[in-house]
Amino acid sequence: MKLAPALVFLAGLTACRDRESPKPLESEHHRVVDPPGAKDVRALPPYAIRADGVGPFKLGASLSDLNDLLRSGPHLAQIDISHVIRLSVLRAEEAAVLIGGEPQGKASFVAIVGAQAARTESGIHVGSTRAELARELGSPLVELDRARDWRVVVPSQMPELRAVLDGDRVVGLVVAPRDPAAKDAPEGCARPAVDGSDTGRTRFGACLSGAGDVVSIDGEELAIRTQDDKWLGALTVRDAVFAAPVRAPDGRDELFVVTRVDEANASTWSIAGYRLDGTRLVHVVESTPVYQLTAANARWIGSDLKDLDLYLDIASRADGIEVGGLLTTHVGGNLRDLLVLSPVQVPRVHRKSPSVETGDAGIPGAAPARAGTP
Repeated sequence: MKLAPALVFLAGLTACRDRESPKPLESEHHRVVDPPGAKDVRALPPYAIRADGVGPFKLGASLSDLNDLLRSGPHLAQIDISHVIRLSVLRAEEAAVLIGGEPQGKASFVAIVGAQAARTESGIHVGSTRAELARELGSPLVELDRARDWRVVVPSQMPELRAVLDGDRVVGLVVAPRDPAAKDAPEGCARPAVDGSDTGRTRFGACLSGAGDVVSIDGEELAIRTQDDKWLGALTVRDAVFAAPVRAPDGRDELFVVTRVDEANASTWSIAGYRLDGTRLVHVVESTPVYQLTAANARWIGSDLKDLDLYLDIASRADGIEVGGLLTTHVGGNLRDLLVLSPVQVPRVHRKSPSVETGDAGIPGAAPARAGTP
């Protein structure tokens, strides 16, 4: 009987120890922590500019899937200007990156207009200089069967990239699939290497005579001479944006002139093509309006006509000429939009054309034309 208090004490102590002992952690071993969703983990700018896209925005990806990558939405907008451009455009990173493609389709290009939005592995970005672009990505790509506005440079080491320049500085970059080369295009003669330009005068090499020539533009006069300065022909060019040689399927260069005519409520871009026949220039493409923008078009995309510009390129094809390029809008001196144009097909002249003695490549007062019609 004397032991009873001790037994009670021990029983109480055991109960206390049971209450103080930690519980087994078996339940914690079965806890599963779900990883964050794909929308919660995303790359941040500056994005990497690659041949297949920019950061998470890959060429060929569904625009709707790319839209889902962004923090909030929807971001897709439709831009449709008859015979000029028809795109769905996705704006990302406060509109510093634009992804475009066919409506309800896949991404066919990615454009960068913001300086801090993206850069190549070598550091090229919006704001780089022309010299930096050439040093890091090579000299401009030369494609005999294609000519571009001189304000657009395709670097030879990254032909999927188009750099838009304002003077000496890159103001926009576009990543898109490389332009297809003409099949079995003959090289023909080598174009002479000449100084690009000086004050009030532009010079470039061409193979219009088949032996290598020099084309110069001084004011409204375009002149063609041999390398030893023998006169071959001349042309009056009005409202010219640029002129350039394009290699035809037979190995001879044809000379193309792009013009822009501004009126009160419309701007029209046209092309004309010529071939040298002795000392005569004959049309291979009649003066043809290819794109027209109006004040109403500009309002549809939230801009003014004076702030819109086109950067055209011309490609020689067996059955004619293909014209394409880029559309830009500016706000406060900076690019806001950088979009790829719908291509236009222009036929070559198949009949013998009269010679152009003192021709005029400008077409002031040109009437609106349906794209692709001569």
